[in-house]
Amino acid sequence: MKAQFDALGVAVRAGVDPADAARRLGLSGIEFTGAVPVALRLPEKQAASLEEA
Repeated sequence: MKAQFDALGVAVRAGVDPADAARRLGLSGIEFTGAVPVALRLPEKQAASLEEA
């Protein structure tokens, strides 16, 4: 299971849809919180209002 969750983390950080990645890894029954991994970034236009200049 650790290998599956590690692979899921890699996929999500790469930008793959979490539910799709989970399904492909045999983890289709897990629930997601909606939290965004800290390694991901919003596109610059969306992030601009969240960051100080």
